[in-house]
Amino acid sequence: MYKKFFLIGLACLISFLWMTNISHAQERISGPWLWMITLTELNEGGQASTDIDSLDEASKGRTNEEQIAQNGAKEGDLVSGYRWTPGELPADGNINAMLVDIGMTEIADFNDVTSYAIIILESDREQRNVAMGVSSDDSIKVWLNGVVVHKNAVNRGRGGPNEFQDEFQVNLKEGANLLMVKISERGGGWGMNVGIDADFKHSLNFDDYEHVEFDAKGTPIPVQENEWGANRRITGPWLWMIAPTDANQGGQASTDVDSLDEASRGKVTEEDIAKNGARAGEVVGEYEWTPGTLPANGDINATVVSIGMTDVADFNDVTSYALITLKTTKAQRDVTMGVNSDDSIKVWLNGEVVHTNAVNRGRGNANTFQDTFEVDLKQGSNLLMVKVSERGGGWGMYVGIDAEFALTTTPGILAVEPTSKLLTKWGEIKRAR
Repeated sequence: MYKKFFLIGLACLISFLWMTNISHAQERISGPWLWMITLTELNEGGQASTDIDSLDEASKGRTNEEQIAQNGAKEGDLVSGYRWTPGELPADGNINAMLVDIGMTEIADFNDVTSYAIIILESDREQRNVAMGVSSDDSIKVWLNGVVVHKNAVNRGRGGPNEFQDEFQVNLKEGANLLMVKISERGGGWGMNVGIDADFKHSLNFDDYEHVEFDAKGTPIPVQENEWGANRRITGPWLWMIAPTDANQGGQASTDVDSLDEASRGKVTEEDIAKNGARAGEVVGEYEWTPGTLPANGDINATVVSIGMTDVADFNDVTSYALITLKTTKAQRDVTMGVNSDDSIKVWLNGEVVHTNAVNRGRGNANTFQDTFEVDLKQGSNLLMVKVSERGGGWGMYVGIDAEFALTTTPGILAVEPTSKLLTKWGEIKRAR
């Protein structure tokens, strides 16, 4: 009899411990998260704001939910009077109290407002179909690695911190996973609880995050056979020029505006530079043509700061021009060129426009190109010019060509002999892997 009771008690204890471990694995993620808040229309917070891109509205098109969900943000970046600010969610999940505590607002009962919270989850392996739980006051929308994985357009209280109102499954990839949670508040309380039943560490290191494309179910999309690796990008050194645009007219709106002509007051044009190149030190407006190598993350803003062209760490409404010469030993026809850009892009090769995309977007990552097209390289020197017009938020580019060539350090008709070999045929590189 005692043995039977002992076995029953042992089984209950094991069951209790098993349930406790599951609960512990899916405990709340308190952070710190990186926070942003945006106002909604009067009486239109909560449920009514679930599918309204409040980041896009607040920034007047300079950034949006898609860009942040795919690429993250930098602490201190400004969106309509508020800065992305780190803060740890308290035990009761009260967003309003936390925002007051970190100095984002002095309003202790903020209504008709939306919060965005982002965080990086570092996983040492792929973890598929893991349970995620959320509670919210009021409505909630969740992105993981740039894809919406959950939405509940509802006005409700968030309940207690020990249970989740909504549960669903997600996939964590090996490495960094970017999680963004949007809470739209109508009135009364304002808060959230979030947990994932998985093994991970969390951080706010968005600079090292590499965006991977996912399908609607959150499954990574396989890279195509003709993949574009980071080692195939042209990092330079390029020769750089920047030219401010009119306020709120950067990005898409400036794609076909000749900012070189405007900055120089007619002394030089895009057509001139695309055909003839430029010399380091030549002046256009307030800036000099300056050589600089593009970093691995394609950040133009970081490049122009590092080479001394500007002190502005978050330059908006501005256009960059990057020049480089590709030297070939033979003509190569119909070779594939790929580019990414944040925001709009225009490309010249040997004085001819070969690609234009008037768009406001984030630049994605270095492993795939957003736009691909075919170009012809002539034997000898080929002058490449890339224009990227920035509206707001990030500012960057990636460029690659599936061809054999070497780089010269001085673009255009002033080109010197190649200083280093960039790469050989991509097919040979792939076979060597």
